[in-house]
Amino acid sequence: MITRPTTDRGRATVARVLDAACALFAEKGVRATTLDEIGAAAGVGRGQLYHFFAGKADLVADVVGLQVERIVGPIRPAVDAMSTADDVRNFCEAIISLHDSSEKIRCPLGSLVPQLDDDNTAREVLKAGFTQWEALLADGLRRVADSGGLIPGADPAVVAGGLLAAYQGGMLLADVSGDVESLRRALNTVVTAVLTPAVSA
Repeated sequence: MITRPTTDRGRATVARVLDAACALFAEKGVRATTLDEIGAAAGVGRGQLYHFFAGKADLVADVVGLQVERIVGPIRPAVDAMSTADDVRNFCEAIISLHDSSEKIRCPLGSLVPQLDDDNTAREVLKAGFTQWEALLADGLRRVADSGGLIPGADPAVVAGGLLAAYQGGMLLADVSGDVESLRRALNTVVTAVLTPAVSA
């Protein structure tokens, strides 16, 4: 974004543009969506678009940043409260249930990867988003390790990377199949391998 909005009206305009772009990118893909289509969907003229954004690449980078916020923000409280093996299991089950009840099983970040081509700016924003997501999980898993919830020798940072990879791979397969069973198997494989067994009641 080349011009940050300083008024409520400007912020509302940018929000409409980003929301419209997110929806169109999800529906049509990044490459097939034009600035004119985004402007029409947002009720914004081309002049306003170019007032805030240098062009499509600039807008795409901001959309990626927004999708990062929309994914990492909502899960942060649960991960910040994570301290036991059962917390990790419950967290994974909550994610599975969330996607099971959604109309379309798709990760807003993961689905962008093949669409960015040589857009280095957007890819760097996307990479930073995945790094932020992985670091958040690693922090939670360190607390789990401190409480004895990880098996001996398990590195929380490595487990975080594995969990994120399992999520992305599981989401891809779930998107293709139309159900969350692939996601459940992927997450449960990691969880079973690295968490100490649940204590029977």
